[in-house]
Amino acid sequence: MLTAVILAAGQAERMGELKQLLTWEENNTILGRVIDNLLAADIIDDQLRIIVGAEKEKIHGYLNNKYKSELNSDKIIIIDNSLYEDGLLTSVKISLEDLSLDTEHILFTLADKPFIGAQIYKEIYNEFLNKNPDILLPKYKGAKGHPVIIKSYLISNIFELEGRGGLKNLFQQMPEKVYNYSCSYPEILKDIDYKKDYLFYLNNDFKFKP
Repeated sequence: MLTAVILAAGQAERMGELKQLLTWEENNTILGRVIDNLLAADIIDDQLRIIVGAEKEKIHGYLNNKYKSELNSDKIIIIDNSLYEDGLLTSVKISLEDLSLDTEHILFTLADKPFIGAQIYKEIYNEFLNKNPDILLPKYKGAKGHPVIIKSYLISNIFELEGRGGLKNLFQQMPEKVYNYSCSYPEILKDIDYKKDYLFYLNNDFKFKP
């Protein structure tokens, strides 16, 4: 079974405001688009876990309003990370606590990746299932992107990691277990970090530009 994780706890310091809830397309937000794309991919057969931290009350309110039925059925769960200021790895670790024993695979993506569409998620997960690596790291023209998918037996290794970064240390410790999947989607690289990036897409109908 697959559990998916959206890491959405950051303060978005480079944006200058909470970017997760910035408007994205009609009646949506950046985070909402990421959630909708993952759900539409129809690959999650366990839970979608959303890790929140900075301004968590606002994000809770938004999610409780938009995804009420999914939250009531535990298809989506929201996890608070009080240590989010200590780095991304704290969110990764807390996302892995109390996972279902049936979880075999975990998919990680970021809250500011609205261009990764349902078909991209589906294709990358199918590649993972077909090749059966311990870790799948997608790349576009040699650059690393998201989502990252791992086998659940690696959870104990992740809890032993130190530092502020995400899973980079894990990849460095066991490069022989990493399948670098070269795909044809530049969307896996694009995040929305700066206000100028957001305004560019806001003024261009949110259409992707490589």
